[in-house]
Amino acid sequence: MEPASPTPPPATGSAAVADALTRSGAFVECVFHCAVCGTAGTSLIRPAAVPGRRCTACGAPVVVTVLERFGRRA
Repeated sequence: MEPASPTPPPATGSAAVADALTRSGAFVECVFHCAVCGTAGTSLIRPAAVPGRRCTACGAPVVVTVLERFGRRA
């Protein structure tokens, strides 16, 4: 039996992209859509806020598509 690794292996695929965006602190341009009431729009938000995004009209969770990343300015 092998001993437990002190650090987890690096993420790959979409998990790696999500992790990199969350750690970057950059804003991302998103399109969101509420399946419950049909509200849709665009927004600039931080990646850490994407999973908790809710509809401003009815409060239901929304489907979010990330379009582009905007880096921090020095």
